[in-house]
Amino acid sequence: MVEEYDFKKIEERWRDFWREKKFFHADIKDTRKKFYYLNMFPYPSGYLHVGHGRNYIIGDVVTRFYLMRGYNILNPMGWDAFGLPAENAAIDHGIHPRDWTLKNIAHAKEQFRAWGIEYDWDREVTTCLPDYYKWTQWLFLKLYEHGLAYKKRATVNYCPT
Repeated sequence: MVEEYDFKKIEERWRDFWREKKFFHADIKDTRKKFYYLNMFPYPSGYLHVGHGRNYIIGDVVTRFYLMRGYNILNPMGWDAFGLPAENAAIDHGIHPRDWTLKNIAHAKEQFRAWGIEYDWDREVTTCLPDYYKWTQWLFLKLYEHGLAYKKRATVNYCPT
């Protein structure tokens, strides 16, 4: 008699195994060849959709390819969480933008997990949190102090359609 293949149970077992063994955690002391992959950070203005899946699954496949070849991979994830899309969506739903954004980030992480996509979550960044954006502000001030950030008239490519 053929047993039923319980793919959900098997997938969950392997996802837990990968996380417990820290397969996707880059070790700076590791002497193996290194591979770095940075996918664009998603905007947490809503839930992920199939278009996100396409992009992030490709990155996951590439990093697993290098992992299986013995590389010490660094594949971090972050959230491009500043901007009007998240703020407008939060306002439309009557929720504070911070709460809306953090809720969507938590949901997206579960979606990535369900899709079998893994990252080095120890290096996660969220651009709307002070521990991240204080550094972008600091860097901008340093650039300004050294005359590398300035305002001037310039030609810009622009298409109104």
